[in-house]
Amino acid sequence: MKYIKNLIPVLFVLFCSYMPVVEKAGNNQETETITGVFDGYDGDTFSFKYTNEDGEEDVVIFPKISSEVDEKEDLSGDVYIGKTFNITYISEVETEIDEDGNEQEYVTRTIVALELVD
Repeated sequence: MKYIKNLIPVLFVLFCSYMPVVEKAGNNQETETITGVFDGYDGDTFSFKYTNEDGEEDVVIFPKISSEVDEKEDLSGDVYIGKTFNITYISEVETEIDEDGNEQEYVTRTIVALELVD
């Protein structure tokens, strides 16, 4: 009986340690990470070329960057153009009213971590 009392907490710890861990950003948002080549900054957005899930080259646009990443890596110049990065970001769905008064949803991506690969 004594062993059963000890077995339950041990099994619980083992079970919890094998559960998948979801990386979270500041306000409990899930992050995504892609590898892309920095294509430039146009004053409003950061763009990266990457290979999508269909194996085709695509471009992803990031209108926002966290202050921590911005301080660490200055992407506003030409120094990093053509360099490969692991880009971790969050996506937020925002709503806007168009000229007809209809709600339009769009996704805004914010870079929360950036790692230079080459």
